[in-house]
Amino acid sequence: LRALNPSWSGERIYQQARILIAAEVQAITYREFLPLLLGEGALPAYSGYREEADPSISNIFTTVAFRLGHSLLNPQLLRLAPDGSSIPAGPLDLQDAFFRPDLVSQPGALEELLRGLAAQRARALDPFVTDAVRNFLFGAPGAGGFDLAALNIQRGRDHGIPSYNACRMKLGLAPKTSFATISSDPELQYRLEEAYGTVEGIDAWVGGLAEDRLPGALVGELFYVVLRKQFRNVRDGDPFWYQRVLDAGTQGLIEHLTLSRIIQLNTGIGNELAEDVFRAPASAPY
Repeated sequence: LRALNPSWSGERIYQQARILIAAEVQAITYREFLPLLLGEGALPAYSGYREEADPSISNIFTTVAFRLGHSLLNPQLLRLAPDGSSIPAGPLDLQDAFFRPDLVSQPGALEELLRGLAAQRARALDPFVTDAVRNFLFGAPGAGGFDLAALNIQRGRDHGIPSYNACRMKLGLAPKTSFATISSDPELQYRLEEAYGTVEGIDAWVGGLAEDRLPGALVGELFYVVLRKQFRNVRDGDPFWYQRVLDAGTQGLIEHLTLSRIIQLNTGIGNELAEDVFRAPASAPY
């Protein structure tokens, strides 16, 4: 920006860069991430700013539904060389990675982790959470370690989130009448009944994670409804949404910059990175 506009002040360059980076985040989220999470066509095409759309973040979104990522965490972070092989030091245990910026300060260390993140498959989106955050979050058991699953459940209760079935009914969904109607997995049905005894006692976060996936999506019905509504309102209720404020040429530039391309432009990573870093390559052995 400075090279193209030598007369611009530092403040103007900063503000323009801020606009463009916000647009990149918006485009990547809605064009790459959400179609994978919710399925293609989950959101209608952008048709402009809607003043009646409330872009504020709902309690059930931030406290329940968008904490789904805790289920996807792997116990180790792969660190890969350009040829896709593991570095000699091997993967990094997730429990040893919290608050450790020094682990990416050495030349090449960030690239090793980014290659690993792009190649490693997430764990299944279900009610199970790796021990790295269930027993060792910010410390070992008995030495300050937290249980993230327990924190999520308690947070929902602290925030006054209703039960799983109450949330479903509030959102216009039919209540579940048995554990078998939540999940088709007999083991999961058994565990839910063992923990709660009755469907009416299930916490919203647990129930949402336990639901069978909708076709083409990674989430079940409850989370789908919450996420779809929230992300649509965030987009349609934003008077500065990138498709509204940027000219067609700049929009095209923004939409050309996938997350993969942005990583390549800002690191030493080259063509070894897949075009879509949200999907692990079919050949990845991880």
